Amino acid sequence: MVQLILGDCLEEMKKIPDKSIDLVLTDPPYGIGYEYLTYKDTKENLIELIKGFVPEVLRIAKRVAIFSGVQNICLYPQSDWVMSYSWNTTATYGKMGYNQWQPLLFYGKDIKGFGSVNGILKSDSIKLSGGASIGFLSKFPKGKHPCPKPEIIIKKLITRLSNENEVIIDPFMGSGTTGVACKELGRNFIGIEIEPKYFAIAQRRINQTMENLL
Repeated sequence: MVQLILGDCLEEMKKIPDKSIDLVLTDPPYGIGYEYLTYKDTKENLIELIKGFVPEVLRIAKRVAIFSGVQNICLYPQSDWVMSYSWNTTATYGKMGYNQWQPLLFYGKDIKGFGSVNGILKSDSIKLSGGASIGFLSKFPKGKHPCPKPEIIIKKLITRLSNENEVIIDPFMGSGTTGVACKELGRNFIGIEIEPKYFAIAQRRINQTMENLL
């Protein structure tokens, strides 16, 4: 199952019943000045966005994982745990030298299992190595999404935080990487995106993935 919705996630999520989603895995704006097509990525806008979307994802989902970024992590409500993913390349620079890790706020109860789940270590840390595409992209083509997550990170987190055939939603779908990974890993996916140009990119990528899997 794939459902792609062009619209405001704050309005669209109100239509979703309580705890009907297995996992929210999403990458909202960070409030640090990324150049989105229409959204102004300011700290003030992020504060308002968090007030709106966090209560909704906690209502609809059994598990929630949010890419918060480092700089404004304190703006979010206290999570049940903080996961991390890290890499050993030097493609990204932060305020204390090379940035080689990012947090992931986790709300809810973890999937069942001990030691390993879905063939990987059941850990709160995902470690990656090699490849310049692991960190953020410092330059991007005009009109493309300014902050696409590498597919390898999304696949690792989907494998770690969900089981096959579960329903995953990304209310900030962006360029659709989570949807692509869900279909390749046998998960159901709901994606919501408010920007038409990003939605078109996501729709094209996800449809192509589905065709390739036939």
